[in-house]
Amino acid sequence: MNFEELLETRDVRKTTKVRLPYGYFYKRLIEGKYSNFVEFHDEVADHVAFSNCVRTEAADMDKIKNRHQLHFVPNEGDGGVYAIAVEVGNFVTFEQLLNENPAVVAREDFANNTLHDLVELTQQLNEQGVFHVCFAPCNVLARKNDATIRLLCHGSFYSKLDQEVLYDGLEDYVAPEVLAGGEIDARADVFSMAKFVVWLYHSAGLPFEWRQVISKATSEDPDRRYQSVRDFYHALVGRKQMRRTALVGFVAVAIALSIVGGYFYMLPQPEDVEYVKPVEEPIPDDMIDEENLLYGLGADADSATIANIVAKQMRMKDSLSIDEREMKAYQAKAEQIFRKQFTKEADRILSKVYNNKQMNLSEKDFMARSRSMTQELAKAEQDLAKQSNLGNERSQRIASEIIDQLTTKKMEALDKDYMGIKKNKTEKK
Repeated sequence: MNFEELLETRDVRKTTKVRLPYGYFYKRLIEGKYSNFVEFHDEVADHVAFSNCVRTEAADMDKIKNRHQLHFVPNEGDGGVYAIAVEVGNFVTFEQLLNENPAVVAREDFANNTLHDLVELTQQLNEQGVFHVCFAPCNVLARKNDATIRLLCHGSFYSKLDQEVLYDGLEDYVAPEVLAGGEIDARADVFSMAKFVVWLYHSAGLPFEWRQVISKATSEDPDRRYQSVRDFYHALVGRKQMRRTALVGFVAVAIALSIVGGYFYMLPQPEDVEYVKPVEEPIPDDMIDEENLLYGLGADADSATIANIVAKQMRMKDSLSIDEREMKAYQAKAEQIFRKQFTKEADRILSKVYNNKQMNLSEKDFMARSRSMTQELAKAEQDLAKQSNLGNERSQRIASEIIDQLTTKKMEALDKDYMGIKKNKTEKK
């Protein structure tokens, strides 16, 4: 035995036959390239209509220009078609692929790309009236070097055969109405593809948000399933997007809470002051000013105007001229002015971070900008409180309310525009 014969013998040993629903798939290395063949099972090939089914499929598939669809040529003998010669390439079943290289599922986007490519090809076939019927792991092929999917023979071409014989051992991957000899349509592919998705994710675990979608796709009643594999795929992607949106929302809320918490942490703590209730004594009538200048001030009056009025009254009268009622009026007006000015300033500061552009930053950059925002809010609160003659405790409480309200409002805006909820609602209409 020379070296070439030794290599060929080794390759024959390595390329063992793999059972498919309709025959054995095997490959041989011929002139440095893998040639692939399917040798049909006797119980399938003996059917009187089988040869015509194979010829029809070969001709129809030759018109499908999709790299994920394998093409073949029938091999015929005296008794009809006994095998097919498949296009050149190193192909394995998905079952082989994951058994030989389980780590392939850890590749980035492997499962997503597999599902996307499978749906696109199947949808194209379905639109031509062709249905794969059985997406069992042993009936879905892959190109070995890049693990991309390939499909070969499709079940709808063999609907005249006994379906229970054809799919013996693979009944879990075939829709019940097909096994019962019923009509084969796109809903049968939805059922089988959903079963394949469950198998594909069996090691990593099926995403929780997909379980309801899978349950609908594998319903015993075809009318309750998705009407096409594309509808099924969009449902999977939609559920995944909803989960991502929810997670982003939770993270954003957590960040917002941390910002508010950090804001209060950075503020100076007010000193404990013992409260002494004033003695209520009647004020002589001649000390009550009927023309109090504080009354009737509008909300637009600034702190300097109020301070000038108070100073003028202080010069006109002694310290007893401003009674408790007037002090409350002054305090309320000061709070009103502080609330208006701080709301405007806080909205400007928060808008620097809570916008679509900033929410697309990395977590590290977003947190850095959040810390800067917290410091700016604290400084604005202190400056405006001082101008309005408000105490620390009072101004901090008002500032907290304003920040909470503005943050909630901006988060709701982001929920509609950035996170995609508004878009999804529009699409559904």
